[in-house]
Amino acid sequence: MSSTSLQSQAFKAIREKIIYSDLEPGRKISEKGLEDLLKIGRTPIREALIQLRAQALVYTIPQSGTYVSKIDLVAAQNARFVREQLEKQIMMECCAKLTFAGEESLKEIIRQQEIAVQQKDERGFFKADNYFHEICFDIAQRKEIWNWLNDHNTHLERFRWLRVNVEGLRWDTIMEQHYQLFEALTARNTEEVSFLTSLHLHMMLNEQEIVLEKYPDYWLHTEE
Repeated sequence: MSSTSLQSQAFKAIREKIIYSDLEPGRKISEKGLEDLLKIGRTPIREALIQLRAQALVYTIPQSGTYVSKIDLVAAQNARFVREQLEKQIMMECCAKLTFAGEESLKEIIRQQEIAVQQKDERGFFKADNYFHEICFDIAQRKEIWNWLNDHNTHLERFRWLRVNVEGLRWDTIMEQHYQLFEALTARNTEEVSFLTSLHLHMMLNEQEIVLEKYPDYWLHTEE
């Protein structure tokens, strides 16, 4: 495998561990520790950390070490805002371009989410949640935009993952909204799709204080 491929592999693996708080906010990390954890050589790890540092996902304190950045709530809120504005339009385009094959793909993803709910599988539920939206972008022939959003929404993804893990914030709410979105898409009801997309992506604003209270040490404060 080329050094570029190994760097990309290391970057994606570390980023995923940051999103899932396997490497929790504020944790000290080292090249050696990541090398042992990921079974990837030191040079790709070092290059991946440079990329992660450029995206403000890790930071270095001289004579101290490298740390996982805390979650930037402002960046998460901005990512949510951008996604809402784009996704409302794209979901309406999805209405127009939805095929039988697309309907079947969305049905299967919803089924996977239902299984994850039954098994209390947080990661399976979270991944299926994202995949539902990714497929909608794909049906609308806007997959490139999804990829761009995915590259710039890490702090939002970190927040969303914590939300899935807060006891009392029911997964049923997300499931019900996906059911409603699917029905509106198949009915080609663009106004309802736009409204439901906005409602779905406003969930962060409605639940933000609960998540912050559950994980009080995970957030970047402006005075830091």
